[in-house]
Formats: sequence, C-alpha cells, structure tokens
Amino acid sequence: MFGFSKKDSKEERKNQPEYHALVEKWDTFLAKMETRFNESLVHAEEAVIDNLEANNYDMSANMTAWSGIKSQLEALGDKIEQTFDDKVQPQMLDYVERWDIIDQDQKGTELSYSFSTRIERFEIELEGKIAQEFYNHAIQLLNEDFHCSQCSGKLEVKKDIFRSHYVGCGYCNTVNTFVPSDKITEIRWVVDNIAKHKVLKEWDEKNAAHKHCQSFRSLNKGDDKTPLAKAYDNWEIKENTFWTNYFTERASYLPEYQENIKHDVSVKMNLYFYDNKKRSDLYNN
Repeated sequence: MFGFSKKDSKEERKNQPEYHALVEKWDTFLAKMETRFNESLVHAEEAVIDNLEANNYDMSANMTAWSGIKSQLEALGDKIEQTFDDKVQPQMLDYVERWDIIDQDQKGTELSYSFSTRIERFEIELEGKIAQEFYNHAIQLLNEDFHCSQCSGKLEVKKDIFRSHYVGCGYCNTVNTFVPSDKITEIRWVVDNIAKHKVLKEWDEKNAAHKHCQSFRSLNKGDDKTPLAKAYDNWEIKENTFWTNYFTERASYLPEYQENIKHDVSVKMNLYFYDNKKRSDLYNN
C-alpha cells in the first residue's frame, strides 16, 4: 500500500529497538549459560572427588557418578541450540531475513562447541586426579598388609601394583613375591587416566596445532601451500610428542608396554594425523 517491498520492510525493522532488544537478550542468555557452565565444573569436581571417598574408593561407582554429571554438562550445550531454534530465531525472523541472523546462530554454536571441548579437557583433569588418588590409596593399603614371609618385616610396593613381581626384604634379604588382588588387577585402566593427565600440556599443544590447520581457508589450484604445509609439520611434531610422552608415562606404571611404545605411537599417528593430512588441501588441490 505504501510502496515498500517485503525486503524494504524487514530492512527497516532490523533497525528497530525491538530487534536490538532481542539481540541483547540473546547475548545475556549466552553470558548466563557461560557462567552456569563454569560454576558447574567447579561443583562437578567437588562432587566426584567427595564421591570417591564416600564410596570407599569404589572406582565403578565413581565413574557412574561422573557419567551422570557429564550428561548434565553436555545438556547445557544442547539447551543453547534448542533455545535459539525454538525461541530466539522465530522472534528474530519477524524483523530480519534468515541470512541476517546467521551470526546470532553462530554465537550459540560456538559457545556450545566450546562446552564440548572444555568438558573433554576437564574430564582428563578430573579422571587423572581421581585415578591418582585411587592409585595412592591402593598402594597404601597394599603396603599395610605386605610383610616378609621370613621375618615379617614390612615391605613396600612403590609401583607396578598390577602384576606379580619380586620384592626384596631390606631386613633379612629374603625375596618375596607380590601378587596383586583381583580387585587391583581389574582397575589397571586407571593408569591410562594418570598418564593422560600427566601430559595435559602436550595434549593442549597438539590440539592447538590441529586447530591452526583447520583455520586455513580452502585452497584453490595454484595457491601457495607453504603456510599450510608448515602448519601440518608443526601439528605432526606436537601430535607425535603427545603420544610418545603418553605411552612413556603409561609404561612407567606398566613396564610390559615399554617395548610397544614405538608401535603404539605409529598406530595413533596414522589414526589421528596422517589420515587427516591425506584428506587435506595439501593433496587434494
């Protein structure tokens, strides 16, 4: 009636205070979700550590508790995307076209994705701490009941609690055999968590190197591949360092894996690096 097209009408509405209020409301919601997530991480660590002691160092019960808390943390990311799809987007589309709110959608997507990566890192830290506490507790209990068969002198197991081995007596020189209980043997997987926690710095570095490779725009035929090649070279070094240090740490607790370190690193490099590199623009353009 007034000669305005639908496009012109929405262009005008985009500048209306009501639309800007929706954007501000969305930003406020995201900030609250960020705060809630960070607070939840603190409470999660306290709850899981308390659960370990309350359940007399029952690792199965402890991991079940963490699994439930982890699901709640992941649900926060899902809530962000659901809120945008169900509530925010429909209201914004009253003022702008769908392509005009891509950046608003991206805000939520990036925050939700950051929750996933932070949960992954938090899990390494938390499970590492829990595993180390359990390991220390297990060694303490073992040493309380481990005595020399000849003179009854107290013996000490410092490491390698997961397999039978000889322990010499410092009092009478008798060689005793340490045999782990079935309960101890069943939880040798805690060593993986301890080892990964000890190389968390290397884990951060290899992930940062990977992310840098992903940040490159798609290359066209004839584009200079040198910067991308250097980025992949750096990622290769960081990825190799992480897995080498991880398997070395694991072998310090489980010596039988010492001779497999080189092979295990090769397997992981093929899985997490070389396959990715082969699919990159270094070879496809």
